[in-house]
Amino acid sequence: MPKQCIICNKVAGSREHVFPAALGGRRTNKQIYCGPHNNGFGPLASIIAHQLKPINALLAVRPDRADKAEPFIYETETGERLRLFAGSVQRTDSDPGHSGTMRVQLSLGGTEGLRAVAYIALTFFAHHFQDFARLDQLAPVKNFVLGAELNNFVWWESAETAGKLPANPFKFGHTIQLITDGETQQAAAIVSLFQALTFGVALGTLSDMPSKTVTVFIDPHADHPPDDIRVEMANDVTTKLKKPEPLQAHLRRTIFEGDGQAALGNLFQKIERWKFDQDMEPIKQRIAAASSDRNNLALEVEKIVGEEAGRVLRLARHVVDDLNAREGDKPHMKPIIAILEAQIAEDPKRPSGLSALAESAIGLAAIELALALLDELKTTPVDLDLLWKYFSSGPGAYVVGQALFRPIAGALEMQHQ
Repeated sequence: MPKQCIICNKVAGSREHVFPAALGGRRTNKQIYCGPHNNGFGPLASIIAHQLKPINALLAVRPDRADKAEPFIYETETGERLRLFAGSVQRTDSDPGHSGTMRVQLSLGGTEGLRAVAYIALTFFAHHFQDFARLDQLAPVKNFVLGAELNNFVWWESAETAGKLPANPFKFGHTIQLITDGETQQAAAIVSLFQALTFGVALGTLSDMPSKTVTVFIDPHADHPPDDIRVEMANDVTTKLKKPEPLQAHLRRTIFEGDGQAALGNLFQKIERWKFDQDMEPIKQRIAAASSDRNNLALEVEKIVGEEAGRVLRLARHVVDDLNAREGDKPHMKPIIAILEAQIAEDPKRPSGLSALAESAIGLAAIELALALLDELKTTPVDLDLLWKYFSSGPGAYVVGQALFRPIAGALEMQHQ
């Protein structure tokens, strides 16, 4: 006997994607929705796909039925056009080496976004609990997904709850956890996108529901089944989920306190490190191969730092931007910041894209960075954490900042003599 649509009880056979195709879902199911309702839910999938398009671009996620992943062009508040793709953020009007820190703001969530999350949870629940998904007791959450009821079902979950989810075996994988409690008869779900953006969903109270937890891990980078999904099942409640009350006050607090943007910021940092590790793995191997001979190591490190001048420049920009943000409004700091800015100034007419002064300053900073790295390599074996330390984090920024400040410090010292 054919299955019926969980919304209208007509014959289900539409081959809907269980997880949105635009976010890397590869599996279809024809036992959940009829054709009209599946098509009607298409805009919901499009909404969350649109909201998460920058992340898809940064991770180079290929939508199902598409040949390849697509970049995302983003315009900042200052009118700068950025191209986001495969872990990199680049200006569209400059060379590939001229990239910047990820500062994309997303309007994730909202009523339609939360409806899309409920749609994902409901679809997975119907996939794994087919008979229960057709009960009338789920009518309220179904009406919310249809847009006929206000949200009393979906909320941003805490980082603490997200941290208790089982480890996802896929890098940047999505986690869908379905929870049914035999004692309370409550059915709920956790939807965690990219292991960073986590929502709780109250599905409803269902009669004769057993205690069970189904955890589905989805790999957005998989090209096709069966490598795209792993499923774990337990005959008990492994995660206790509590809906915040009042829900609307919780959602407002999440927005105003910046929890959602903080989660996005953490995700961008994770993507940045993922891209860094990909790019620097060959460099790590080059340094390791040269480590047996100190002279060869020095030549190799000097060559690598020269090749990575763009990273030295980004560290310099970070130093200047950070100082400007903290001290830029103080009169005595303005001349110092102006000198620092001159040391990273652009000149499109020059081959390097930098002014002569900036080219010299970044060259000297690169030498100091190479010397600092060589000094640490005397006692520390090379690994990606060490390279991150010098090419993309605080210690490297400190070395570069010292190099930029040295001419200023020398000039001030001469004035006081």
